[in-house]
Amino acid sequence: MPKFVDPVQRRELIADALFSIVLRQGLSKVSLRTIADKTGLAIGSIRHYFSGADGIVRFALETLVERVGARLETRLADMLPKLDSGSIDHDQAKELTVDFLSELLPLDETRQRESVVWLAFEEEARTTPELADVFETAVRGTRDLMARVVENMSARGVLRAGLDAQAEAETLAALIDGLTLRSALHPEVLASERARALLAAHLERLRA
Repeated sequence: MPKFVDPVQRRELIADALFSIVLRQGLSKVSLRTIADKTGLAIGSIRHYFSGADGIVRFALETLVERVGARLETRLADMLPKLDSGSIDHDQAKELTVDFLSELLPLDETRQRESVVWLAFEEEARTTPELADVFETAVRGTRDLMARVVENMSARGVLRAGLDAQAEAETLAALIDGLTLRSALHPEVLASERARALLAAHLERLRA
């Protein structure tokens, strides 16, 4: 009998191969040949799932967005009941919020790899319409997430009076973008734990 091939796993394998190539050689080195070499698959097998490298790049970006989004949703589902329970103090609530937002920072090997790949996609999306829509949707999702965090702080009475919640959400998103960029590409300049500490300090300044 022919061996059953799970198409979802095969696509994930191809996406992971692309991530490895981007990390070591850059996005410009992604091709059907380099992916075939990395996965051990024949080019014909890869073409069964994707017509060319451009399709793989888009799928890989979508995969990255989905993976990070799933982790964030899991953390959010764990965090919100604790914040809403009223059983924790402001310091504990801040720590929970920092832990949640730190999911977007390159604090471990997985997130370091994801951040470097994400930044490569970001540059490519600037001139590639096929990627721009995926990227823009992800960015809007991040901003919406920051808005939920700031709104939660406001609802719990821990946001300093007089602050513009929308502006603070945009500032928080921009801060995380900057910390990710510097820490992922230049960890010798900004260590990951320092990035987390700066995020925590910013949230502290927002507190009432």
